[in-house]
Amino acid sequence: MIRTTVGLSPAPRTQLTVVPRRRRTARLVTVAAFFVSCLMLGAAAFQTQLARRQVELDQVDRQIRAARSDFNDLREQRAELRSPQRLATSGAALGMRAASKTEFVAIDPAVVAEVQQSAGGVFDPGSAASDPLFEEFKIVKSIAGG
Repeated sequence: MIRTTVGLSPAPRTQLTVVPRRRRTARLVTVAAFFVSCLMLGAAAFQTQLARRQVELDQVDRQIRAARSDFNDLREQRAELRSPQRLATSGAALGMRAASKTEFVAIDPAVVAEVQQSAGGVFDPGSAASDPLFEEFKIVKSIAGG
């Protein structure tokens, strides 16, 4: 075996020193503080939105209570106005009297059809078709609990 390193002198070795590690702690604390600050700001904004929406809900609830109260007052007034005793008294004041006998009058179907056509449609209480306004009213009443 032949040595190929004969005659070569080794290069002087450089002095190695231990380099202190980078301090990542300060950067990590800064990023964490920024992240926490953003979370706290978001939570504050969310709470503000919740409070604003709750105020709006409270106003709507007050309006609903007022509308229900008005509805109940109107229903009471209607019941008073439609009471048989009041109607009899008002009728007597106008000169009306109770009927002594009743009689049914037969109406020609052609006349009924003509009146229904002039009124804008056929009214059949037994039919499945109903007025959409009454359907909406039924839905509102079922939701409102009235």
